[in-house]
Parts: sequence; C-alpha cells; structure tokens
Amino acid sequence: MKTTKYNLNAIAMGVALAMGSVSALAANPVNPAASGLNNAAAAERASANPTFEPSERTGIALVESSLSLIAARTHIDPVNCAEKVYKLDVDATGETEGTATIDDFAGGTTVLQALLTEATLGAQVDVTAKAGAKLYDAAIKNYTGDHQWSRKNNIFLDHATWIFVHPQSGRFIPYDEHSVKDYFERIEQVTPPMTQVDPPEAWEFDWGFEIITKKNFPVAKWTELSWYRQQDGSDGIVEVQKELLAPNTSKALCRIVYQASGFFPFEFTGTVTVSKQ
Repeated sequence: MKTTKYNLNAIAMGVALAMGSVSALAANPVNPAASGLNNAAAAERASANPTFEPSERTGIALVESSLSLIAARTHIDPVNCAEKVYKLDVDATGETEGTATIDDFAGGTTVLQALLTEATLGAQVDVTAKAGAKLYDAAIKNYTGDHQWSRKNNIFLDHATWIFVHPQSGRFIPYDEHSVKDYFERIEQVTPPMTQVDPPEAWEFDWGFEIITKKNFPVAKWTELSWYRQQDGSDGIVEVQKELLAPNTSKALCRIVYQASGFFPFEFTGTVTVSKQ
C-alpha cells in the first residue's frame, strides 16, 4: 500500500479559499462547511462523530472512487470541463463488499469492486476496477484504490492510481488522486419541511480537499462538500458537490454534482452532472 504524506497547511488554505463560495443544494440543510474553514472546524467540534455501519463505509468509499475518476476524466478532454452526465449506482448490501457501476450513456461502463477490512484503529476499503472499464471512450486500466476510515469514522483518506488510455491518441497516461475529508453528524431540521410534522433528521456532512496528478505532477485541485441522510425507515439521500479550485490552465472551472437516493444497507442510484461554473 502506498503511503502518502499530506501537507495539512496547504489543505487548510485550499479548503478555506473554496468553501466560502460554495453553498448547499437547496433541498438540504446548510452544510456547516459551506461558510469557510474556521466555521466548518467549529461546527465539527460541536457535532457528533458519524455512526457508520460497515455497508456505509464501503458504499461511501465507492462513491468517492467513482467521483474521483469522473473528476480526472474532465482533465483529458480537449475542452476543459466538457459538460457530461453519468449514471452512478452503488450497492454495498454485502456489508464488507460492494460494487459501483458508472454508465456514461455513450457506451462506456466502469464497474468498481470494494472490500472492507476492519482494524483496531479504523477500517480500510480496497477498490479495484473490472476489466473493460471506460468513460467516454477513455479506457481505464490497472485501477487500484485504498481508502482509510479512522476509528471514529470522522477522518477519511483516499488514494488511487490508474492509467487512462487517451481516446484520440491512444497514449497510456498514468493518473492518481489523493484526498483527505472530514465527516461529522448533526441533527438538522430541513427547511422548509415537507410537512408540518416532519421531525429533525440525522445528517452526515463531509468537507475535504483532493489533488489529481498526471505522471506524478499535480494538475487539478478540487474541494468537496457532501450531504448524507441515513436510511432510517425512509429513503436515504446522498449528494456530493465537487468544485475545481485550481486547474493547471486558465480554462473554465468545473462543478461535479452527484444526487442519489437509496435504502439501507447502502444501495443508492443517482446521476452525476459535470458542468461549467
């Protein structure tokens, strides 16, 4: 397993710059991280640690792997941030095993497989891609991801390596990604409630930072906010919003939004939209 050292000062600065300009989706409570790093840290300290089951740790790791691949795919387009739509289904009903299927609606499909291993200090989710993986004519080879959860489920580290086969030139291009994210739980009342008697709900919030590299050199920096409503007898919700903070050119910035609903144990179906800011 590859070990990565994170520059926490750089991460804090990157998140602080980006979070102030990102707002939560209208249907959800306000993510405390949306208003900036200091407020996010204060909200996290005042909140509870997540109570993720094994299926949720497995499923969320698959969501992160899938969205990282989609984020990296935006980088190899001739026009930066070409608008695209994907379908993303994640099934972790096997608790410690799960799959994610990405459909690009253009003949390309990527299937990721995950295995969760519990440990005293936390948990690790190892992710691989089945043969034949492809996103919009860019084949994916040798995908390997290792994702770690802290013992309290409040810190998530993410790392993956793979090769994109360029859709025009056929060149093999090595990519990897590294991210660090915080998760915390808050009891929130969605405003306005669907009915006058809707009780407050448990929501898991995430904020974090991701670097994507090409041939071992950084080419894009992303920030992320997410909203997760656990499936306590009703439909669950997963929404993730990634924004490109620092591309390696002056081209248009990008936003990636995943919206999905599902049931317990972790089984979600939704749509990923890539659009220009």
